Amino acid sequence: MTEIFTTKKLENLIKKRIEKRTLNVENIFGKWNASVLYIARKKCLIFVNSKSFYSVIIPKFSTTELDKIHLLFLENFYAQLDFEKIKTDAEFLVDNVGELKFYSTDNDRKMTGIINYNVSKIDYLKYDYEVFNSSVIRELTEKLNLTPFKQLNWNQPKEIMNEIIKKASV
Repeated sequence: MTEIFTTKKLENLIKKRIEKRTLNVENIFGKWNASVLYIARKKCLIFVNSKSFYSVIIPKFSTTELDKIHLLFLENFYAQLDFEKIKTDAEFLVDNVGELKFYSTDNDRKMTGIINYNVSKIDYLKYDYEVFNSSVIRELTEKLNLTPFKQLNWNQPKEIMNEIIKKASV
């Protein structure tokens, strides 16, 4: 099971998927935090991993797709890893991500700051592109995952996620 803590903005969007807090089950990726952002007037969801600050964006999200959000997250997570040439297989991700559980915000200021930083960086970088499709979103997300953070001892989220996957695959 993977715990995803939403911002208030996302919580209002996916109210019926928000659950009451229950027993904490840790997986190799840890918890994720998620929010809504808009790219070219299209609603997107951004997920940021708390261990690695690794970002995954679901482009062009609609509330009609709420029932298959689990599948969308897995597809986009796998596609982002593949785009960044991090070796893993889909079965490994399905087994280790498990079921997604959405909860109200956990008021984690560090993660809120990382999400806000990523959203502002996307707002800045999006002017380099004329058209927005899935490959452009992957490219933007890769730029987020190549940004070193002091909290990670100046490592990149991509490197940390690669280490997490390598340790778990062994």
